[in-house]
This record gives sequence, structure tokens and C-alpha cells, in this order.
Amino acid sequence: MPYNHRVQYVRQAGSDPSFLIKALNEASGELRQQFYGIPRQLLLEPGEGIDDAWSLLGVAVHMRDVEAGFLKQLEAIVSGRNAEIPNVDLDDIPMREDYEDEDDDEVLDQFHYYRRHSNYVLWDLSPGQWEREGVHPYRGRVSIMTLAREMYRHDLEHLWQARRMVEALAAR
Repeated sequence: MPYNHRVQYVRQAGSDPSFLIKALNEASGELRQQFYGIPRQLLLEPGEGIDDAWSLLGVAVHMRDVEAGFLKQLEAIVSGRNAEIPNVDLDDIPMREDYEDEDDDEVLDQFHYYRRHSNYVLWDLSPGQWEREGVHPYRGRVSIMTLAREMYRHDLEHLWQARRMVEALAAR
């Protein structure tokens, strides 16, 4: 599929709540699959090229931390009108010294836990509630639909990144 068609598909798919829930639900399993059988020392190795600031474990830690923030945003919006929602930095690259002692299975389990709870919140929404908004400290009013689309795109970016990094390791 040509690039422009893929971009259009992502835009259209990102407008359907049931598609978003399904895609978000599958991300934790996909990430776990990328990690399967990789020795710990390789999970901590820096990537190459555009991934040189990352390690595979760093990708998982980042996805877990972003998901924990996304869940807080969802819960805040669902719990009240004009709720203030916390900022979640989708571009934050974790520092190795902050996660090198973390267990990779535990990080993946935590990401799955947060994602499952985010999906429970999304599953319970009526079609109209997807447009419910919270107040972001920098962006102003942001809807649940917008946040879910951002998480979907964020997942795609980092799942492709993990795949690229695993393929680079296998090519050695």
C-alpha cells in the first residue's frame, strides 16, 4: 500500500471508537511479542541511527509511563466536567539509569495493566461521551477521542520502532 494510502487509512481508522479500542487493546501483546526471547543485555543496548537514544527496555518503560498518564487523563475527564488533565509527554526519552534495574517482564505487565484499565474506561463510553473534554495545561480543551487517537498513533510509532530495533539486532 503506498504511503499516502496508509496515512489516509490511519486517519479514517482513528475516527472509529471500536477500531481504536481494538487497536489499543492489541498493543501490549504486540510489544510483548517483540521482546520474546531477547536476552536482557540486548534489551539495554542502545539502538542505531534514528533509535540511538533508545533501548528496547527504554521503549517499553516509555510506553508504560505514557499509558499510566493517559489513564489518569481519561479518568479525570470521565469523573467531571471541565476536569483538568495532566500533561503526558509523548516525546520523553527515559534515561537508562532510571530504568536499568527494572525487570522487563514487570514493565510489560505494568503496561498491559494500565492499558487494560484504559480500555475498560473506553469500553464504557457512549458514543457521545467520546467527545467529552478535559482541560490540558498547555493545549486547552482536549476530547477523549483526540487522546485515544494520539495513543493509537503513539503505539504505532513505538511498535514500529521496537520492530526496527529487533530487526537491527537480528541482522548483526
